[in-house]
This record gives sequence, structure tokens and C-alpha cells, in this order.
Amino acid sequence: MARHKDAFLVNLWFESRGQGQAQSTEWRGSVEHLMTQQRRYFTDIVDLVTFLTSYTAKPSLEDDSRG
Repeated sequence: MARHKDAFLVNLWFESRGQGQAQSTEWRGSVEHLMTQQRRYFTDIVDLVTFLTSYTAKPSLEDDSRG
């Protein structure tokens, strides 16, 4: 059975929004699949998980050539 590996770069940061009393801080992030250099930006952890899952879901026999 072939071994399959993927590598990702995840960056997280905080951004201030608004001014004065209405100012709030939100976290944002980006994730990059290092092999394909596809990158997604996100504000919701669900979007990060969705991106990771698209690469880490169990590959079919046809996809076995990826790694």
C-alpha cells in the first residue's frame, strides 16, 4: 500500500474592525497546500477544516498516484 502525505501551511492573525467603542477583534487565517500551492483565506474554522478535508479524505484507488 502506498503512503500518502500532504503538507499545509496555516497562518492565523487578529484584525481590529470598527473604531472607538464599536471596535472588535476578529481572527482570520489562510491555509496553503504546499504541493499544489492552492491557498484559501478563512474567518471560520469550518472553512479551514473543509479545505484540509478536500486533501486528506481517504483517496480512492484511482487517486493513489497523488503520493
